[in-house]
Amino acid sequence: MKSLLSILKPNWRGLALGGLLGGLSLGAAVGLLAASAWLISMAATRPPILVLQVAIVAVRFFGLSRGTLKYASRIAEHDAALKIQSSLRIRIYEQISNFLPANFVKLNRGNLLSQIINDVELVQDLWLRVMMPWINALIAGVCGIGIIYFLLPSAANAISLIFLAAIFLVPLAASIMTPQHNERESEAQLFSQVMQVAESANEALVFNFQEELLQDMELAQCNIAAAQEVSAKRAGYASALHMIFLGIASLAALYFAAKGFIDKDLAGVNVAVIALLPLVIFEGVGNLPTAFAQLSKIVEATKNLDPYLEALTAGDSAKTSMSLAQNVTIKFQDVNPIIAEANCAPLTTTVTPGETLIIMGKSGSGKSSLLNSILGFAPFTGRIEINGEELGAKHKDLFSVLLQDDYLFATSIRENLLIGKPEATDRELDQILEVVELSDLIHKLPDGIDTHVGPLGYNFSGGEKQRMKLARLLLRNTPVFILDEPFEFLDARQGARIANKVSRILATKTLIIVSHLEMSIPGKVITLINAGAPRQD
Repeated sequence: MKSLLSILKPNWRGLALGGLLGGLSLGAAVGLLAASAWLISMAATRPPILVLQVAIVAVRFFGLSRGTLKYASRIAEHDAALKIQSSLRIRIYEQISNFLPANFVKLNRGNLLSQIINDVELVQDLWLRVMMPWINALIAGVCGIGIIYFLLPSAANAISLIFLAAIFLVPLAASIMTPQHNERESEAQLFSQVMQVAESANEALVFNFQEELLQDMELAQCNIAAAQEVSAKRAGYASALHMIFLGIASLAALYFAAKGFIDKDLAGVNVAVIALLPLVIFEGVGNLPTAFAQLSKIVEATKNLDPYLEALTAGDSAKTSMSLAQNVTIKFQDVNPIIAEANCAPLTTTVTPGETLIIMGKSGSGKSSLLNSILGFAPFTGRIEINGEELGAKHKDLFSVLLQDDYLFATSIRENLLIGKPEATDRELDQILEVVELSDLIHKLPDGIDTHVGPLGYNFSGGEKQRMKLARLLLRNTPVFILDEPFEFLDARQGARIANKVSRILATKTLIIVSHLEMSIPGKVITLINAGAPRQD
């Protein structure tokens, strides 16, 4: 909860302004009803028109201000709430980016997707749909009871007690009577089924089991509908409690108004004002059962998100200090990736800034697994040190990585490149395309650099896609670059030319290259073998 409050803090003024404007909007509704009731009652006595002018103006003022204030409150509330939602989602994405594959194995994908989408929106609802309506109802109640107190204090005392009981007991009843655990489990199940259908669509059509997948989705939807129906019924009980309080307040208002008129403590034109005001005083309370019916679900969502935020907050300072490092030395001490049914040789070596480590070996010798160990994607024995510190998640921002299965997005070449450096100019993009020998090809295309690469890069050959990925990587500015088979799909001469250019561009960086091809660039070459010690050339 502390982490969520830290996200709320920068936006509390917007939330407070929205709550105030929303309360004043309901207060304007109170004033509108009071002025209208007085105007109608006074008009029945046929007074001079000048007596009614102030009331007429007040009705117009409150009528216009009610809508204006409501619109302004919605803008302020939603602006603040959406900023909170964006900050929260960014925080969660940052934390998830630190996860290792082992972390994801332990997670239920449906729960994870539910947390990223539903839980974040529910946390936003804590301010937007729970706290704000309660504050608005309280402000409106104070305004209405204040008018009654000015006209007849005895009636105000009785109605204020009923109002206080309603504004606390109605939300309490709604939150207690609507447990959400079954609905949440069904939502996570539905998310899992949707993901399974999306991933298995082709196989389902080929092997004809799409009906089973759709039936599982329908079952999850039915479970959600059943849970929501139960919640709606229980929220209805709280709404009935609100109507009971409203009825009691209305009867009390009629009693005290009649008694005040008989005792000559209240003018006849004000009887309707007191008799009708409870209807608008309790209007805001009527929104609370639906709002607070979600409270238990919101609290659970908050608990689910808090561990992500706490873990991120605790690691922020260390992560920031490491990301500022410009020179990085990597030391391997008897490092051996843990690969099932394999006997890889341990690696002991050091790579310093400005040095290139070339790791070679046959297929299955553990080259890619070694890189995955550096990145935290695979377990290993031994020790890897970054500037004398043991390798950890906080070091991930030091690396720029090209893996064999890196992804090209189904968008333009330009937008794929800008992932490496969002602020890159057209000149920088053209220069980096020259390095990977793609500039001439792209300039000949009808749309040039704005040509779409297609789904998974299908519009281009394997070598062209590989060079696009390499160009994107070279736009980054980090102290360490790790390249896994960067010249795959290229002929030997072109691969050698691009390798020399890359070596010159990254001459001041710590560079690790995995390749099964012989390379002519200067550097320390380690050949991994399946048993014994690695051979250093």
